[in-house]
Amino acid sequence: LFSWRDPAGTPRPMVKARAIARINSILTAWGWGTHFGHSFRIGRASFYLSQKVDPEVVRIAGRWKSLAYQLYIR
Repeated sequence: LFSWRDPAGTPRPMVKARAIARINSILTAWGWGTHFGHSFRIGRASFYLSQKVDPEVVRIAGRWKSLAYQLYIR
Protein backbone atom coordinates (compact mmCIF):
# COMPACT_ATOMS: atom_id res chain seq x y z
CA LEU A 1 0.00 0.00 0.00
CA PHE A 2 2.71 2.49 0.96
CA SER A 3 5.79 2.44 -1.20
CA TRP A 4 8.21 4.66 -3.10
CA ARG A 5 10.47 4.24 -6.10
CA ASP A 6 14.22 4.39 -5.71
CA PRO A 7 16.38 6.22 -8.30
CA ALA A 8 16.43 3.06 -10.45
CA GLY A 9 12.62 2.98 -10.45
CA THR A 10 12.36 -0.10 -8.25
CA PRO A 11 9.36 -0.04 -5.88
CA ARG A 12 10.44 -0.10 -2.23
CA PRO A 13 8.24 -0.57 0.85
CA MET A 14 7.92 2.46 3.08
CA VAL A 15 8.93 1.39 6.58
CA LYS A 16 7.44 3.04 9.64
CA ALA A 17 10.44 5.26 10.42
CA ARG A 18 10.56 6.60 6.87
CA ALA A 19 6.79 7.16 6.75
CA ILE A 20 6.81 9.12 10.01
CA ALA A 21 9.83 11.15 8.91
CA ARG A 22 8.08 12.04 5.65
CA ILE A 23 4.80 12.95 7.35
CA ASN A 24 6.66 15.08 9.90
CA SER A 25 8.58 16.89 7.14
CA ILE A 26 5.31 17.77 5.39
CA LEU A 27 3.61 18.88 8.61
CA THR A 28 6.63 20.99 9.57
CA ALA A 29 6.71 22.63 6.13
CA TRP A 30 3.04 23.56 6.58
CA GLY A 31 3.79 24.99 10.03
CA TRP A 32 1.73 22.38 11.85
CA GLY A 33 4.51 20.97 14.05
CA THR A 34 5.25 17.28 14.21
CA HIS A 35 3.29 14.21 15.22
CA PHE A 36 4.94 10.97 16.15
CA GLY A 37 3.92 7.38 15.47
CA HIS A 38 2.43 7.07 18.92
CA SER A 39 -0.09 9.78 18.04
CA PHE A 40 -1.29 7.70 15.12
CA ARG A 41 -1.59 4.65 17.35
CA ILE A 42 -3.69 6.58 19.85
CA GLY A 43 -5.78 8.10 17.07
CA ARG A 44 -6.46 4.69 15.61
CA ALA A 45 -7.59 3.37 18.99
CA SER A 46 -9.82 6.41 19.54
CA PHE A 47 -11.35 6.01 16.08
CA TYR A 48 -12.16 2.32 16.50
CA LEU A 49 -13.61 2.84 19.96
CA SER A 50 -15.81 5.62 18.56
CA GLN A 51 -17.04 3.05 16.01
CA LYS A 52 -18.08 0.76 18.90
CA VAL A 53 -15.32 -1.83 18.34
CA ASP A 54 -14.89 -3.98 21.44
CA PRO A 55 -12.23 -2.36 23.70
CA GLU A 56 -10.48 -5.69 24.15
CA VAL A 57 -10.08 -6.02 20.37
CA VAL A 58 -8.67 -2.48 20.23
CA ARG A 59 -6.24 -3.25 23.08
CA ILE A 60 -4.96 -6.39 21.39
CA ALA A 61 -4.74 -4.80 17.92
CA GLY A 62 -2.79 -1.88 19.41
CA ARG A 63 -0.41 -4.30 21.16
CA TRP A 64 -1.18 -2.82 24.59
CA LYS A 65 -0.41 -5.29 27.36
CA SER A 66 -2.42 -3.38 29.95
CA LEU A 67 -5.37 -1.02 30.13
CA ALA A 68 -3.01 1.97 29.95
CA TYR A 69 -4.31 2.78 26.46
CA GLN A 70 -7.46 4.10 28.15
CA LEU A 71 -5.43 7.05 29.43
CA TYR A 72 -4.81 8.21 25.86
CA ILE A 73 -8.29 7.88 24.40
CA ARG A 74 -9.65 11.18 23.10
